[in-house]
Amino acid sequence: MMLLQFRMEVAEKKVVEEVGEYKMAIKILKKSDNKVKFVLSKATPELANALRRAISFEVPVLAIEDVYFTKNSSALYDEIVAHRVGLIPLKGAKGYTLPDECKCKGKGCARCQTKAKLKVKGPATVLAKDLKFKDKSVKPVYPDMPIVKLLKNQELEFEATATLGKGKEHSKWSSGLAFYQRYPSIYIGQKDIKTPEKIVKLCPRNVYKTSGDRLVAENILDCNLCMACVDETKGTINVGSEEGKFIFTIESWGQLSPKAMLTNASKILKKQINGLKIR
Repeated sequence: MMLLQFRMEVAEKKVVEEVGEYKMAIKILKKSDNKVKFVLSKATPELANALRRAISFEVPVLAIEDVYFTKNSSALYDEIVAHRVGLIPLKGAKGYTLPDECKCKGKGCARCQTKAKLKVKGPATVLAKDLKFKDKSVKPVYPDMPIVKLLKNQELEFEATATLGKGKEHSKWSSGLAFYQRYPSIYIGQKDIKTPEKIVKLCPRNVYKTSGDRLVAENILDCNLCMACVDETKGTINVGSEEGKFIFTIESWGQLSPKAMLTNASKILKKQINGLKIR
């Protein structure tokens, strides 16, 4: 469950606290190290979308922002190598502050950034694990991610600066993917279903099966509301959605766990709402 407290200020400048409680229930459907799928209930579409946006664009993660090249005789321009390096997901960042919230006011210090060095001579394939960070706890999520291939006597040497950032600024600071759909609701008018086998084959998500001469919606959570069955039966099958229920999916790029992404997004969303003032 999650509690979001709204504090609003009325036009007469009298502070009134109106507590609106969304006691959202979460039921886990599937879970792995980098992906979780769950049913979110007792929520509004506005709140579900706000949560999705917070997960995708507001949760800060560490990524390389600046690259200073000393040598680059590879086949790729500096800009291309820098772009590839910037998109390498980094894990292990703890205790860092966003540059605009740091005491150094974005000038750069140990609180808001860390340095990395790379020096490789060919023949070799330069990999993400060749990045050596000053903060030993910071490491690439995928150490064998290739950056560039060097031929004999080609060299690549640079120093990079990694900072915290948000996905709304650049996709390299996105912690992962978050999306949802409404919870499906399916009504089948059995008397008018003449060829249930045809509907079973028609459904692209294998939602239906036959039980005798009846059509049964067995895998209702796999329905993506494409309405192919509704069009085929001219309304005999009615597909809708349940009010206040959503099927949510969170997939991490590896910097944070899906649980951490959801928890951090909830805290950020609550902070933003608490700071909201309506005049």
